[in-house]
Amino acid sequence: MKLAILFGSSTNEHEVSIVSASSIIKNLDKTKYNVTPIYLNKNNEFYIWKKEISKIDILEIGEYPTNLEKISHPFSFLKQFSCVFIMIHGKNGEDGILASILSFLNIPYIGNNPVASMICMDKIYTKEVLETHHIKTAPYLALMKYNQTFIIGNEEVSMAEIIQKANDVLTFPVFVKPANSGSSIGVKKVYKIQDLNQSIIDALKIDERILIEEMIVGKEVECALLETDQEIKTSVVGEIKASDDFYSFSAKYQNKESKTVIPAQISINDASKIRKLAKKIFQILNLHGYSRIDFFLTDNHEVILNEINTIPGFTEISMYPKLWEASGLSYSELLDQLIIEKAKK
Repeated sequence: MKLAILFGSSTNEHEVSIVSASSIIKNLDKTKYNVTPIYLNKNNEFYIWKKEISKIDILEIGEYPTNLEKISHPFSFLKQFSCVFIMIHGKNGEDGILASILSFLNIPYIGNNPVASMICMDKIYTKEVLETHHIKTAPYLALMKYNQTFIIGNEEVSMAEIIQKANDVLTFPVFVKPANSGSSIGVKKVYKIQDLNQSIIDALKIDERILIEEMIVGKEVECALLETDQEIKTSVVGEIKASDDFYSFSAKYQNKESKTVIPAQISINDASKIRKLAKKIFQILNLHGYSRIDFFLTDNHEVILNEINTIPGFTEISMYPKLWEASGLSYSELLDQLIIEKAKK
């Protein structure tokens, strides 16, 4: 089978995408697949990574592929492959843009459908859709900057009014998050109202849609999902123990003090609730293929949605492959399952 792996691109998760793709290449069974790694630089120009596949090692954050050959007509080039594995986190990949183009060109790809991807990429849309199905999320305020105007709901507001409204409806500390960003890039934890203004300004440099979200006290837990043979499988539940004040980009990829506990140290009943809710969310949003869904588990055993990752990290320390490994599916076997499932369709 001829398999292309797309990674990099202009996303602010460019470096994570490189590590994920190189990890996939390292763990693929080379006897089954004729693999072509395709790197997109930050200008979204396509290049074949010409290095011999068997000699590609897992890169680290800040390392980039070398020995590249530019592809003049990338989408014509992609038509030769049996399957394209989209491994671009965030903008252009996880938001459904590339999936839309590949769908239009009838090029098979591993990843979620474009509409579901777009909804899940935007944390505000995710909340709004799931709340209609009575899925509980953290209390929040959704803010949009439209041209030079701030909007909350259907009202135009000033920055002073935003801060006052946040103080009225939320309990501090809060998190300020760009709605369309992953790997915790641009996320700030704000303890006092005086610091909210600057955190909003910083987040607006990344996205025009901003989420101000109340902190949930509890365990951070995650569940991996995999669709095979028209069945949605859920992994064991894992727990995050961040080294920083929260699970920031640094805590995820740079601080070795961050730990994951798999399976999570929670009751069987709580684990079952989380897995059932993850599956329900996967169905509600019409997700397919694979995803990782993150929750909070409070001390009174309430399960609250955190976020959904339709192209979760695939580094060897990422939760998605580690959760499946703990569930009895090795990294290589997991990749086989994803590719085989796409080949059936």
